[in-house]
Amino acid sequence: MTEKFDYVIVGGGAAGCIVAARLSENTDSSILVLEAGTDYAPGTTPEGVLDAKYVPMRGHAPTFNAGHDWGLIAHSRGGAGISVPQARLIGGGGAINGGIALRGALADYKEWVAFGNPRWSWDEVLPFFKKIENDAAPGEDIHGHDGPIPINRATDEELAPLQAAFIESAQATGAPYVWDLNAPNAHGVGPVPQTRIGGRRVSTAESHLDPARNRPNLTVRGNSLVNRLLFDGTRIVGVELADGTVIDAGEVIVAAGAILTPAILQRSGVGPAELINSLGTDLVVDLPVGDNLGDHFSIPLMAVPKPGVWDENQFSLQTAYRMSTKAQPDSLDGQLTMFTYLNARTTGEGSRGIAGEGTDDIENVAGIGCVLNKPRSLGTVRISTMDPAVLPDVDPNYLDAQVDREAIRELVRVGWNVFTAKPLADMLEAPLGMDAATINDDSALDAAIEEKAASGYHFTGTCLMAPAERGGVVDQEGRVHGIDGLRVIDASVIPTTPAANSMLTTYMVAERISTMILDEMNSRAGAGMAAR
Repeated sequence: MTEKFDYVIVGGGAAGCIVAARLSENTDSSILVLEAGTDYAPGTTPEGVLDAKYVPMRGHAPTFNAGHDWGLIAHSRGGAGISVPQARLIGGGGAINGGIALRGALADYKEWVAFGNPRWSWDEVLPFFKKIENDAAPGEDIHGHDGPIPINRATDEELAPLQAAFIESAQATGAPYVWDLNAPNAHGVGPVPQTRIGGRRVSTAESHLDPARNRPNLTVRGNSLVNRLLFDGTRIVGVELADGTVIDAGEVIVAAGAILTPAILQRSGVGPAELINSLGTDLVVDLPVGDNLGDHFSIPLMAVPKPGVWDENQFSLQTAYRMSTKAQPDSLDGQLTMFTYLNARTTGEGSRGIAGEGTDDIENVAGIGCVLNKPRSLGTVRISTMDPAVLPDVDPNYLDAQVDREAIRELVRVGWNVFTAKPLADMLEAPLGMDAATINDDSALDAAIEEKAASGYHFTGTCLMAPAERGGVVDQEGRVHGIDGLRVIDASVIPTTPAANSMLTTYMVAERISTMILDEMNSRAGAGMAAR
């Protein structure tokens, strides 16, 4: 007998855990979460995932677990393979990333409104940022203090020596010190907000899903790879797993992230007509699913720490420097992030090593990630087969827009000035793969940037939230245009890449749309009572 649930959530990641917890508050609705990776029950999450000192992604930490990563390799404009860690476990990216909990700039949400989303202005979204946060920072007007997600900053005593030196060196080059980098439009250097308690990483699996697991109307299943969605005309009726299992659904919410959500939709016949027809499957709705891919383009500046500077008990990420470049002065388009541990070796089959050729014998490098936070170049996600075990083709299309080239060039130079300023420079050996001559020559620097192109791992936009006539895939409530009963709730709906690590924005989106759905549930229940 086929199972049926009122709501099936495809993906138990950063957004899916929030959606499951919130929707299951309505005890009249049955909720099923299908996670392709491992579902760790409370108390069983591996220490390597919980340990916030490291970032347990491929190439980033000795605690990396290949089973928690999809092994995706992207190719920007046909170039060399770029390793793109994508989480495959309950809690999603928040379970294995650096936990950086930065909000976007105020200008980001003006852009969202300009895309035709008046319900997503800064004034509209701020209450939902506050609702999810338990932030140690003061300020009732801008921070939440009662939410489920802990947000903390390293104290001066907790800062690793390299992290403290980064702040001092940035200040020496003219950066103002800012303790609260989540203050509206904060420009400067300081401790970065992170979702951790002491040395323990906290994902939405712990903050949201675990407290809801005992609800009788909530079911969570790991190792459940979804093949496709099932339709009756343009009405969603269920999902089919890769093993052929069919589950009926009143509504389906796809929350598999900005790479895998479009892949699932495309396999289901929801996407560009030309692509769907070429795959030999039935077209359900012609929508630009997989377009508008944004990502934070990154260039690393690296060096080996001098003896005695680093040890394995230090935190890898604790500080950041947020800024605007001359290329986009009205936006927080630049970010320097200091890391004290990064494995320089090859990051995955088919991709180059982070530090470049000739560094495979180097175990650990430290340095600065120069991150372009407001890229204007947009890429694509496309499946090449109907096989759910085959990952989609991802082309981030880095540096296609001239403004991106100008901004990243300036940003790398700012990063270099910090990197080579005291006291940071005194704690590192000679820089790897970059020198002053390259930095000071536009052509040489442009070539180095092309060679060292790296992902910021913050993919957004592939199921654009906008009116259909403006190229949108979903409306302001995450409902897929032209289909009844299907929503997308994850980073793929974000209209323009936020000028910050995308995690906290994704959490806010999940909270905001979940509230919309709950309001809709309550409205239906009220109408039913009135009709009796």
